[in-house]
Amino acid sequence: MGINSLKKSSRLLQSRRYTHDSFTDAQEAFTSVLDINATEVYTDQILIPSSSLPFSGSSQSGSIYSASGKQIMKYYYRAAMTKSDLVSGSASDVWFLLSPSGSNAGINAQLIDSNQQNNFISPKYSVPALTNANTEDATPGYGAKVFVSSATSSAGVVAGDQVSTNNYTFDYKNGTLQFTSNAVSATTSQYVYISTYQYIGRTLASNDTLGYSGSFSGSFFGNGAGVTNISASSIVGLSLFSIGTGSITASVDVNPNNLFLIKSGSTQYLNISSSSNTTLSSNLFIIKNFTTQQPVLTVSQSIVQIATQSFNPSGTTDAGSIWFTSSSMYIGLEN
Repeated sequence: MGINSLKKSSRLLQSRRYTHDSFTDAQEAFTSVLDINATEVYTDQILIPSSSLPFSGSSQSGSIYSASGKQIMKYYYRAAMTKSDLVSGSASDVWFLLSPSGSNAGINAQLIDSNQQNNFISPKYSVPALTNANTEDATPGYGAKVFVSSATSSAGVVAGDQVSTNNYTFDYKNGTLQFTSNAVSATTSQYVYISTYQYIGRTLASNDTLGYSGSFSGSFFGNGAGVTNISASSIVGLSLFSIGTGSITASVDVNPNNLFLIKSGSTQYLNISSSSNTTLSSNLFIIKNFTTQQPVLTVSQSIVQIATQSFNPSGTTDAGSIWFTSSSMYIGLEN
């Protein structure tokens, strides 16, 4: 038996595949039935305003709405649509929104024109109170407003040319308008105009060329091996030159006067410059034996104290060495 369109549609809506017409819905396997690519996922959806839409008049045609530094949507005011070159008698029942608009003779409906526009914003993005509002209302919504007129430009379109929403369907995703019957279709000598909003924000595919920026709230687990191109300045709390925290900080800088600096507030304790000058600022300076922790050299104010030895040296000593006991001082000289 051939394809049963009604059964196939029902199964696809249930996330089941369609194989044999003789199978019941319960016999078909569950599977992924939607083919959605990265260019179809609106990553800036949160920035689409759900109320207080910014544009609704003729002077705003072509205006761009931006939020958080990003272009989000474009407004079309009574944009001329292009008909399909396939007509039914004197009726043109299928129309497309092209930019720029196409030939008056129409375009081939079997092929997608390179100028065809898509990704229009439907009323599902507005608050419920604006569900039935169109893009030209005093309080505009996202509902497309359609006109059929004999005027060759939008300037000649009048309010009486508006078409009832019962007489057509507009596919917000691909920008195709279809009249419900030949009786209410535009004739081959008429023109169709539409007012609508188009999403021009980023999609999931934009990551390949534009990247993403902004704040992130949540948790991250892993070693971060795949995270790249994060600047140091974007990490909160990171000081590029600081190597310590607390009341005492140590820093390495490119300033030749402060290559290595230890300080507390504005008080500097140790500073090494590029010329090898070392400055130590302290009222008390003590050098201790690492093992015994006994003072070897103490500097307090202008007094220098050197630790004494308990015995006198004998034999040879290193040239230039100084030896102190409680009663004597010895200086090592070269032979």
